Order: sequence, then C-alpha cells, then structure tokens
Amino acid sequence: MFYNTLQNKEKLSKYHKSSQFLLKQMETYLSSLTHELNDSLDFRFVKTFFDLFAAIIINRNQKMTLLLSELGGFIAGFDKAPAGTKRISNLLRCGDWTHHFIDTWLFARALERVQDSVSQGLRPLYIWDDSVIEKHESRVMGGLCSVFSSKGQRLTRIRRGFYLPPKGRICVPGFKWRGMIVSNLGGIPQVGAMSWWTTRGKFKSAENENLLYRTLRDLSKKVGRVGLHILDRGFANIKTLGLFADLKQDLLVRWQTNFYLTHEEKGRKKCHLLARSFKGKERKIIQDKERKITRHISISFAKVSRQEIENQDYTLIIIRDVTGKFKPVYLLTSIDVRDTKTAWEICFSYMHRWEIEQSFRFIKSELGIESARLWFYQNRLKLMSIVSLVYDFILRMLRGFWSFCQAILRKWCHRTGSRYRNASIPAYRLRAAFANALCAILYSNST
Repeated sequence: MFYNTLQNKEKLSKYHKSSQFLLKQMETYLSSLTHELNDSLDFRFVKTFFDLFAAIIINRNQKMTLLLSELGGFIAGFDKAPAGTKRISNLLRCGDWTHHFIDTWLFARALERVQDSVSQGLRPLYIWDDSVIEKHESRVMGGLCSVFSSKGQRLTRIRRGFYLPPKGRICVPGFKWRGMIVSNLGGIPQVGAMSWWTTRGKFKSAENENLLYRTLRDLSKKVGRVGLHILDRGFANIKTLGLFADLKQDLLVRWQTNFYLTHEEKGRKKCHLLARSFKGKERKIIQDKERKITRHISISFAKVSRQEIENQDYTLIIIRDVTGKFKPVYLLTSIDVRDTKTAWEICFSYMHRWEIEQSFRFIKSELGIESARLWFYQNRLKLMSIVSLVYDFILRMLRGFWSFCQAILRKWCHRTGSRYRNASIPAYRLRAAFANALCAILYSNST
C-alpha cells in the first residue's frame, strides 16, 4: 500500500506535505538496502519489505506491534488483512535473504558516521551494552534460552505495606541481546549493530563474543584506531582488556571497585584503595539528566596497569560526588590522559553510555520487540532486525531534519503545557507523529 502510494505521484500529491515528505525520506533511507535486496529477492518481496517497515512505525500497540496478523491489516487494508499477513509471512520465510543483510548495511552506515565525525574533528564513540528479550509465557518457540528477568526483579521489589517478595534470581524464557550505537559528544546516536542469540538448542552460539570481536576486527581494518569504545561494568575483565589490546582499539570501561590495579609508586591494590591516594584536581557542577538533579563532582586521574596485559598502560579516572551522597565512579581507559581537560572529556563521553540504555528501552516499550510471535528462530531474527532499522530511521530524522520534526510534532502530535514547551523533544512523541501522519494515508486508501 505505502510503496504503491509513493510511486503514484498523482495520489501522493493529495496528502499533507508532511506525510509526503515522510514517505520520501523512508524511500531515501531504504534505497540502498532495497537495491541490495532486489538483487536477491523478487520485486514483490521488496515492496512488502517497504510496507512492513511503514506498518511497524504505525502500529503503536506495545503488546501486538509485531503480530503478523496486525501488521497485515496495515499493509493491505483491514478488509484484506489475511492477504497482507501472508505477504509478510512469505517475506520472512524466504530463504534467499537473512538478517545479515541488514546487519552489514547498518554497520556500513555506522562507518560513514565515524568518518564524518573524524572529518569534523570529533572523537567517535562506540557505546556497547547487553540486554535480553523476555518471553515469559513461551515454552516451545524455537531458540528460547534462560535469561535473567529484570521485569520480574522490578515487580518483586520490596515496598512498604506489602508482603515480602520472593528472593533470588528470577529466570524466564527469552533471548540474549547485545547492541552497539555510534555517537559523539553532543550528538544524536545511530544504530551500529544489533545482535540476538541463544545459549540452548540447535541455534546455540557465543554471539556475544563473536559480535564484539568481529566489530573490533572490522573497525581495526577499515578505520584504524579511531574513536573510543564505552562499556559498562559487565565488561570489566581481563578478557575484554586483552581483546582491545590485541586489536589496538581504545576503550573506556567502568571498573569494579574490588578489582586490582597496579600503580608505579603505590603498588598493586584494589581499585577503591588505590583511588584514596589521589585527591580531586578540579571540580564542576553538572546536570544529571537521568536523575533530574544537579551534582557537584570532582575529578582526578592516575597512570595504572594490569600485569596480565603487557605493553599497555591505562589511566584510572576517579569521579567523586563532593557532597558524598553518591559513591565514587572509577573509569579505566587506554587513552593517555595528561590534563584535566582530557579527563573531563572522557567523563562526559562515559555519560553518553546512557544512550544505549535508552535505545533498549525505546525498542522494547515503544517498538514492542518482545511482542514477536514467530515460531522459527531465523524468521524472528529478520523481523527484529527490521525493528532496529525503524529505530535507526527515527534517530536519523532527529539528527538530520530537526525543523521537520518540530513541524510534524505540531501538526500530528500536538501537546499542551509548559512541560512540553521546555523539555527536549523525545523520540516517543516523534514516533507517534510519524504513525499519525502515515495513518492518514492508510485510512484514505481504505475508503
């Protein structure tokens, strides 16, 4: 439906200019990818791919966003929903393409972003993190494995006036998930890589290790030692340090307080004991946008090393809350830090790590990636890769068409109140505006 509307200029001209512009930008965004798919797939599958992309943007029902019978109604009209569902099913079942088409395409676009950042004199940031997709009620779906349920942990948190909840880890069926986004200081991120894997059954793999290794290897070959990889405490281990040292990539990882580091004068000590010897060199007042508070922090740094990693020195950056309300943060980086200016730059670079957390949250809550109900594992990977494409498209519109985003929000997702006038524009509202603009086309074609 949407592809045919885009090709029919007479019909397209009847709709609002914002709807026309949005469809054209979707075509521009997917043009190189659909061209590659066109070499392997029938042209009808390529049209279905475009319509499915638009249908995922429209369907904002979190519990049924990726339900094929729901999406079928959006691409073929609700009176012909079974036909639309069959078209989507045939596309996902087709063996002439895999989710690697999308993975390769996203990574190539990420490399372009890296080169643009370097040409502008900015340091590229590769932000990594892990998550899971929880399928609580599923049992026989292909590729399921045991994952730690953060949702279960949140729901059983102790609250005053209620019974004591059960203790211990809560594990449910699901899939492992690792993601990497590319950004720079003050910039809007874009998707670099999204990978899902399982630890059981026929499709058992160590994708969590393979994705990191493959990405570092490709970056080392194509762009060299450019940019900074930002990782959380889950990556704070010797294996990760050794991998980055072997492939000659810079990293910034939040170090564990009880992990050992070696200083030339202080010797080998635990991180928090070693940090006591270094007082703050400079103070600043920063805005903690996650907690919506202002914090007064100090920063200091010291040269350290690990005995297991030869010919590689690190810098330990210590960030303390002056008021003492929050625990110190210890950042370990392979970048040579010689002054407080560089140390502050590393500190603010780590603050960008929250963007990958927001990405996981948006894809789960707004794009409903946990609502996929496909039996077969490979088909599910294709559908989830298309979801990552949708998220990258929304970020691209925020990054490159800010004035259009403001206009479409006023037209298709108006909100009142000073809170919305003073706050930054969230991706959630923008997705709602896109959905409403595309719905106007859908409903006009359905009548």
